[in-house]
Amino acid sequence: MPDIEIVERKKNPLLYREEIILKFRFQGPTPSRKEVREAVVSFLGVNQDRVVIRKISQEYGMPEAKVLVMLYNSSEKAKEIEPKHIIARHEQKEG
Repeated sequence: MPDIEIVERKKNPLLYREEIILKFRFQGPTPSRKEVREAVVSFLGVNQDRVVIRKISQEYGMPEAKVLVMLYNSSEKAKEIEPKHIIARHEQKEG
């Protein structure tokens, strides 16, 4: 189970979302976007459709990453506001 810590959390009422920066620590290989999203959903205790992982940045060889998460008020707002290529990343099948 990865260790997750909230670095910054701010509300953006104009875009119907919260913008959250997390420090995501893990053991072993770098987790996939899907694994990061599942861990963030369980950490925040929200519906997966409302969570969009905008960016994952990691320094080479470090067992931690900075994750930019957009937590929307509804899944409809997420699909309406987020760019299509970001939504497509979440809908891709692994493998």
